Amino acid sequence: MINYLFLVGYLCSYFIHQHNDETEILCVPSMLILYLLWESYLATCTTFSNGQIYKNRYAWLFYNIVPATLIVPHILFKVMGQGLEIHNYTQLIDVLNQPFPLQIYTRIILSIGLFLCKLIMLVEIIHQQFRYKRQIVEERGEQRGVKFRSIIYGAWALLLLAMTIGQIVPSMSYHIILRVLIIGFVICTTIFYLSFHKSLMAIEHNISDADNSIKEKIDSWLEQRPFPLSEADLTMEKTAESIGISTSSLSYYIYEFAGKTFLSWQSECRMKYCKELLEDERKNISEIAYECGYSDLAAMSKAFKKRFGVAPTIYRRKVIEPPTTSTNT
Repeated sequence: MINYLFLVGYLCSYFIHQHNDETEILCVPSMLILYLLWESYLATCTTFSNGQIYKNRYAWLFYNIVPATLIVPHILFKVMGQGLEIHNYTQLIDVLNQPFPLQIYTRIILSIGLFLCKLIMLVEIIHQQFRYKRQIVEERGEQRGVKFRSIIYGAWALLLLAMTIGQIVPSMSYHIILRVLIIGFVICTTIFYLSFHKSLMAIEHNISDADNSIKEKIDSWLEQRPFPLSEADLTMEKTAESIGISTSSLSYYIYEFAGKTFLSWQSECRMKYCKELLEDERKNISEIAYECGYSDLAAMSKAFKKRFGVAPTIYRRKVIEPPTTSTNT
């Protein structure tokens, strides 16, 4: 939904300033909205590819500080009433021929800076896709959804690149065609995800016993004691057999419905159970590590800190011994 709102804003920003049959070259509002579209594209691909970049605050700071810094001069120009509009290359050359055209230089620098950030995003997305596919191959998971999504991602990447090129193309015909393509892509993407969601729901409710859905069977299996994921090196095939469903159904549920790889799903379930056990002060932390399926306390502590940002001992201390409030007498 956010992506679609950015698309609407982008389309509107491009047609606010018109001059005969030409649009503005290097229009700052449209460049910024397009950049937000690229960021939302990265976030979407990261979510569906089980990526970790959304947890990297430094990456997001980089992606936001760079454009925020480059936009400052343009805000100052606008406040001082020195806004510049260029509708064709003749005007652009005339401005460049002026002595030290600071405003157009800052606009070109903004465009180059945003383009470099987009290029880094594209490299990160491609890396995520290869890594995610490799994980699924290693875990013998279902790849149909990954292949379909890769096609969608690739098509949107090409469209976003065409929109980026449009920042320096003043022809209204180019932008009309681009606008039609955007509308077509939105319709096709929506239809794809609706049908994809429908197929997931069919797997969730139909490819299981008459009384229980796959999710209910998995939840019931995870509630068994001893904890079923306490076994080390538990494969997807063994897990599916233990739950009582087919490997393909479990694979589809984990990768497409839960949006995780098998290993990350395992880790998530273990961490959830670990938190429950840590809240019981009678449990020894070393015993909890083995009960949750970790080889030793160090392995559990590392995974717990990576997932929740604090060590298990600190988490237990905060839960069991909440801070006391002092009262003035």
